Amino acid sequence: MARSDLRSLRRSLARRLQEKAELEQTVRAAQSQFEEEVAPLQEEVLRLQMERLKEAAQARRRSARLRNAYHDAQEAYDAFRARRRQAPTETARSAPDLKAAYRRATKLCHPDAVADAYRDEAAATFRALESAFDAEHSAAVRAIADSLETWGFPRAPTASPESSLPDAEASLQQAVSVLEASIERLRASETYDAGTETGDVDPESALGARKRRLRERLRRLKRRRTARL
Repeated sequence: MARSDLRSLRRSLARRLQEKAELEQTVRAAQSQFEEEVAPLQEEVLRLQMERLKEAAQARRRSARLRNAYHDAQEAYDAFRARRRQAPTETARSAPDLKAAYRRATKLCHPDAVADAYRDEAAATFRALESAFDAEHSAAVRAIADSLETWGFPRAPTASPESSLPDAEASLQQAVSVLEASIERLRASETYDAGTETGDVDPESALGARKRRLRERLRRLKRRRTARL
């Protein structure tokens, strides 16, 4: 493999690092926003659905279908509440080892510390890392730091000996493949999927659409409850 091909692989790796860092940040920000704005609405919808099915099951005690539906709704509500009330995870600013990982990662992706050919990708990764740390998204900080420590950006445009070119090619191809698989997992995650289910590329618009649907569902459930009273 020619050195120019190796440089092309390294640029591809740099772009994947940047993309993964930005996706990690997007997913963690969406999770945080979901907990603050969407989760309370969803919990209330689940509660009202459970109560409606409970009343229906009590009114028709011989209906196994309604009893099973009520128990399923109760399990869904209890599981959702349990997830929301789990102990909070570490924050980026409260874990000493995470601060150390953040500091190491900033040195690995600072635009002034990488080879000129990768400065744009490194700058974008650096911004994503800083943003994750400032927003206390610890999982995003760790994910970005781990990727940088494993693959990283070239520190200088030094040439490899000819004998090492095949090994370098295999290593870079593996790195690109691993990052691409990680990116696909992020895109397939429930959080990312929920943020893009409307087809809107703007996360704020997607979140707003989801909240509107939940509020409309709440209004319908409350109207039915009022009609029965």
